[in-house]
Amino acid sequence: MEALTRKWVIGLLVPATLIGMALLSIVGNPHPAAAQQAERLTVVSGYFDAYARGDVDEMLSAFADNAVFIGARLTGNCSYQTPCTDLAGIRQQLEGNVAVHSCQTIRNVEVSGAVVLGQFEDRNDGTRANGVERGLRSFIAQIPNDKITFYAVVFDTSDPQTAFHLAVAAGTQARPAPLPNPETPCAGV
Repeated sequence: MEALTRKWVIGLLVPATLIGMALLSIVGNPHPAAAQQAERLTVVSGYFDAYARGDVDEMLSAFADNAVFIGARLTGNCSYQTPCTDLAGIRQQLEGNVAVHSCQTIRNVEVSGAVVLGQFEDRNDGTRANGVERGLRSFIAQIPNDKITFYAVVFDTSDPQTAFHLAVAAGTQARPAPLPNPETPCAGV
Protein backbone atom coordinates (compact mmCIF):
# COMPACT_ATOMS: atom_id res chain seq x y z
CA MET A 1 0.00 0.00 0.00
CA GLU A 2 2.88 2.37 0.83
CA ALA A 3 4.51 1.74 -2.57
CA LEU A 4 1.20 2.42 -4.33
CA THR A 5 0.74 5.65 -2.37
CA ARG A 6 4.31 6.73 -3.15
CA LYS A 7 3.80 6.06 -6.90
CA TRP A 8 0.55 8.06 -6.77
CA VAL A 9 2.34 10.96 -5.08
CA ILE A 10 5.17 10.79 -7.63
CA GLY A 11 2.60 10.76 -10.44
CA LEU A 12 1.20 14.01 -9.07
CA LEU A 13 4.58 15.56 -8.25
CA VAL A 14 5.90 15.68 -11.83
CA PRO A 15 2.91 17.57 -13.31
CA ALA A 16 2.64 19.81 -10.23
CA THR A 17 6.33 20.67 -10.46
CA LEU A 18 6.02 21.52 -14.14
CA ILE A 19 2.94 23.70 -13.50
CA GLY A 20 4.75 25.44 -10.65
CA MET A 21 7.74 26.12 -12.87
CA ALA A 22 5.48 27.57 -15.56
CA LEU A 23 3.86 29.86 -12.99
CA LEU A 24 7.28 30.97 -11.78
CA SER A 25 8.27 31.90 -15.32
CA ILE A 26 5.08 33.97 -15.68
CA VAL A 27 4.95 35.57 -12.26
CA GLY A 28 8.65 35.63 -11.52
CA ASN A 29 10.30 35.66 -8.14
CA PRO A 30 10.30 39.12 -6.56
CA HIS A 31 13.06 38.08 -4.12
CA PRO A 32 15.70 36.07 -6.00
CA ALA A 33 18.13 34.32 -3.73
CA ALA A 34 21.21 34.45 -5.92
CA ALA A 35 23.41 32.72 -3.35
CA GLN A 36 20.99 29.80 -3.00
CA GLN A 37 20.62 29.54 -6.76
CA ALA A 38 24.41 29.40 -7.14
CA GLU A 39 24.55 26.64 -4.49
CA ARG A 40 21.89 24.64 -6.36
CA LEU A 41 23.78 25.06 -9.59
CA THR A 42 26.91 23.82 -7.79
CA VAL A 43 25.05 20.65 -6.70
CA VAL A 44 23.97 19.91 -10.28
CA SER A 45 27.40 20.79 -11.73
CA GLY A 46 29.08 18.55 -9.15
CA TYR A 47 26.77 15.69 -10.12
CA PHE A 48 27.59 16.05 -13.83
CA ASP A 49 31.33 16.48 -13.13
CA ALA A 50 31.30 13.23 -11.11
CA TYR A 51 29.31 11.62 -13.93
CA ALA A 52 32.02 12.56 -16.42
CA ARG A 53 34.60 10.85 -14.17
CA GLY A 54 32.39 7.78 -13.61
CA ASP A 55 32.51 8.39 -9.83
CA VAL A 56 29.31 6.71 -8.62
CA ASP A 57 29.90 7.53 -4.94
CA GLU A 58 30.31 11.23 -5.73
CA MET A 59 27.26 11.23 -8.03
CA LEU A 60 25.19 9.53 -5.35
CA SER A 61 26.29 12.07 -2.73
CA ALA A 62 24.30 14.74 -4.61
CA PHE A 63 21.02 12.99 -3.69
CA ALA A 64 19.01 13.12 -0.47
CA ASP A 65 18.33 9.79 1.27
CA ASN A 66 14.66 9.88 0.14
CA ALA A 67 15.28 11.24 -3.37
CA VAL A 68 13.11 10.25 -6.32
CA PHE A 69 14.99 9.50 -9.57
CA ILE A 70 13.22 9.00 -12.90
CA GLY A 71 15.50 8.24 -15.83
CA ALA A 72 14.53 8.43 -19.50
CA ARG A 73 13.67 4.74 -19.86
CA LEU A 74 10.07 3.56 -20.12
CA THR A 75 10.54 0.46 -17.97
CA GLY A 76 13.06 -1.01 -15.55
CA ASN A 77 14.97 0.50 -12.67
CA CYS A 78 14.49 4.27 -12.21
CA SER A 79 12.12 4.43 -15.20
CA TYR A 80 8.87 6.28 -15.84
CA GLN A 81 7.04 3.12 -14.79
CA THR A 82 9.20 2.32 -11.75
CA PRO A 83 10.91 5.43 -10.32
CA CYS A 84 13.70 4.91 -7.82
CA THR A 85 12.79 6.15 -4.37
CA ASP A 86 15.91 5.29 -2.41
CA LEU A 87 19.67 5.58 -2.70
CA ALA A 88 20.15 1.85 -3.34
CA GLY A 89 18.00 2.00 -6.47
CA ILE A 90 19.64 5.23 -7.62
CA ARG A 91 23.10 3.69 -7.12
CA GLN A 92 22.08 0.72 -9.26
CA GLN A 93 20.95 3.10 -12.03
CA LEU A 94 24.14 5.16 -11.87
CA GLU A 95 26.32 2.04 -11.93
CA GLY A 96 24.43 0.87 -15.02
CA ASN A 97 25.01 4.23 -16.70
CA VAL A 98 28.74 4.02 -15.98
CA ALA A 99 28.80 0.44 -17.32
CA VAL A 100 27.49 1.59 -20.74
CA HIS A 101 30.15 4.33 -20.83
CA SER A 102 27.65 7.15 -20.65
CA CYS A 103 29.01 10.68 -21.00
CA GLN A 104 26.57 13.44 -20.12
CA THR A 105 27.54 17.01 -20.97
CA ILE A 106 25.40 19.96 -19.88
CA ARG A 107 24.36 22.17 -22.79
CA ASN A 108 22.32 24.64 -20.76
CA VAL A 109 20.95 25.06 -17.27
CA GLU A 110 18.57 27.42 -15.51
CA VAL A 111 17.81 27.83 -11.82
CA SER A 112 14.46 29.09 -10.60
CA GLY A 113 14.09 28.90 -6.84
CA ALA A 114 14.64 25.31 -5.74
CA VAL A 115 14.20 23.98 -9.29
CA VAL A 116 17.04 23.44 -11.75
CA LEU A 117 16.16 22.80 -15.39
CA GLY A 118 18.62 21.89 -18.06
CA GLN A 119 19.52 19.99 -21.16
CA PHE A 120 22.44 17.66 -21.70
CA GLU A 121 23.99 15.64 -24.48
CA ASP A 122 24.31 11.94 -23.75
CA ARG A 123 26.80 9.71 -25.49
CA ASN A 124 26.88 6.02 -24.65
CA ASP A 125 27.50 2.57 -26.08
CA GLY A 126 23.82 2.01 -26.95
CA THR A 127 23.47 5.28 -28.83
CA ARG A 128 26.65 4.66 -30.82
CA ALA A 129 25.54 1.05 -31.51
CA ASN A 130 22.48 2.61 -33.17
CA GLY A 131 24.76 4.69 -35.42
CA VAL A 132 24.06 7.94 -33.56
CA GLU A 133 26.76 10.12 -32.00
CA ARG A 134 24.65 11.61 -29.21
CA GLY A 135 21.15 12.21 -27.94
CA LEU A 136 19.65 15.22 -26.21
CA ARG A 137 17.82 14.95 -22.93
CA SER A 138 16.22 17.50 -20.66
CA PHE A 139 16.23 17.23 -16.89
CA ILE A 140 14.53 18.78 -13.90
CA ALA A 141 16.02 18.64 -10.43
CA GLN A 142 14.47 19.89 -7.22
CA ILE A 143 17.03 20.98 -4.64
CA PRO A 144 15.29 22.52 -1.61
CA ASN A 145 18.55 22.74 0.34
CA ASP A 146 21.87 21.14 -0.57
CA LYS A 147 20.74 17.76 -1.98
CA ILE A 148 18.64 16.67 -4.94
CA THR A 149 15.26 15.39 -3.75
CA PHE A 150 13.69 14.90 -7.19
CA TYR A 151 15.39 14.26 -10.54
CA ALA A 152 13.68 13.38 -13.82
CA VAL A 153 14.97 13.08 -17.37
CA VAL A 154 13.12 13.06 -20.71
CA PHE A 155 14.37 12.56 -24.26
CA ASP A 156 14.25 15.67 -26.47
CA THR A 157 12.39 14.14 -29.39
CA SER A 158 12.54 17.41 -31.35
CA ASP A 159 16.25 16.72 -31.88
CA PRO A 160 16.73 14.70 -35.11
CA GLN A 161 19.58 12.53 -33.72
CA THR A 162 17.60 11.70 -30.59
CA ALA A 163 14.44 10.91 -32.56
CA PHE A 164 16.42 8.70 -34.95
CA HIS A 165 18.10 6.84 -32.07
CA LEU A 166 14.72 6.18 -30.43
CA ALA A 167 13.25 4.97 -33.74
CA VAL A 168 16.17 2.56 -34.25
CA ALA A 169 15.83 1.34 -30.65
CA ALA A 170 12.08 0.80 -31.19
CA GLY A 171 12.72 -1.09 -34.43
CA THR A 172 10.83 1.37 -36.62
CA GLN A 173 13.98 2.60 -38.38
CA ALA A 174 16.74 0.51 -39.94
CA ARG A 175 19.87 0.25 -37.81
CA PRO A 176 22.84 1.89 -39.54
CA ALA A 177 26.44 0.86 -39.01
CA PRO A 178 27.51 1.40 -35.40
CA LEU A 179 29.88 4.20 -34.51
CA PRO A 180 33.16 3.30 -32.77
CA ASN A 181 33.37 3.71 -29.02
CA PRO A 182 36.06 6.09 -27.73
CA GLU A 183 38.73 4.92 -25.27
CA THR A 184 37.04 6.90 -22.48
CA PRO A 185 33.34 7.89 -22.36
CA CYS A 186 33.90 11.63 -22.71
CA ALA A 187 36.90 11.53 -25.10
CA GLY A 188 36.69 14.27 -27.67
CA VAL A 189 33.77 16.03 -26.00
